[in-house]
Amino acid sequence: MPHLLRFAFFVPFVVVFCHYSPPVQAQQVEEKASEAVFSGPQVGEPLSGFKVTSLVEDTEGKVLNPVADAKGQPIVLIFIHELTRPGFGLMRAVTKFSAERKDKGMNVAVVFLTDDATATAKWSKNVQRLFSDNVQYGMFMDGKEGPGAYGLNRNVIVTVLVGNQGMVTGNFALVQPQLQVDGPEILKSIAAVSGGGKVPSMDQLEARYAGRSRMTPGKQNAGAGNVPRNGRGDTRRDAELATLLRGVINKQATNEEVRRAASQVEEYVAENEKAKNELARIAAAVVNSGRLKNYGNSTVQEVLREWCQKYKTESRDNLEPTKATPKSSSNKE
Repeated sequence: MPHLLRFAFFVPFVVVFCHYSPPVQAQQVEEKASEAVFSGPQVGEPLSGFKVTSLVEDTEGKVLNPVADAKGQPIVLIFIHELTRPGFGLMRAVTKFSAERKDKGMNVAVVFLTDDATATAKWSKNVQRLFSDNVQYGMFMDGKEGPGAYGLNRNVIVTVLVGNQGMVTGNFALVQPQLQVDGPEILKSIAAVSGGGKVPSMDQLEARYAGRSRMTPGKQNAGAGNVPRNGRGDTRRDAELATLLRGVINKQATNEEVRRAASQVEEYVAENEKAKNELARIAAAVVNSGRLKNYGNSTVQEVLREWCQKYKTESRDNLEPTKATPKSSSNKE
């Protein structure tokens, strides 16, 4: 039975998000974390229109086109690939913050990607009160891959696209969505296209937008909190590295701009061992995926191959047994 249908059986609906344990298990999340986190059109690329079926009571069943409806004004699109409590919490925070900027022209749409429209529609009826005002909520009816022109990655949990004047200005592909980690950067991107202003702190994000979770101990899902998984320590995505990488894979960038962006990445990871290891995993995942040609131009692909070789070697060297010193003894995977 699809996980959405199982999800819908929990009543009342408040209990759903307090106690729901998603189908993505810890091992699966860990495996996904090692993959390249790219999904959807990149910064500088166009946002094409697509249709969704509304899930909101007043307009239920109506066909919407979020991009066309925005008419070139600022927009944030949130694609939900898998339903998880952290992902839903992040979605609530982003939609509430964005909806408060409606007077500045901000448009907001949440798109649920599903293979079971009936189950999704039934589930949505149980959570209507958790939806924000001035937000379009819909499901994509043509398959879980999402709009074909978008090239969404079904191995992520949430994809957030920020745009203005029909172009992407921010892209966030989240394998392990966490409000505290991902929220500030997403909200900064939204503020940048809707008049600027101060972005809430992490504590304010939790208290004002998402609320504090009341999960029973032992029922937290694999993506929540800061608990190390599978003995590999903190696997949270490095937000700064992700931002720098977007500059490298921007398809609108010239070869010179790509090399300059790549240099910034290398400078960042030079003094950050965790970021270096993450870059090694990402580069290897892209190069070995068989889809390298989908990332940027030939210069981008050359850079990724260079990183795959360079940082794979460096990471291996760093893991070789050495004489015990306070510095090296902590360098364990």
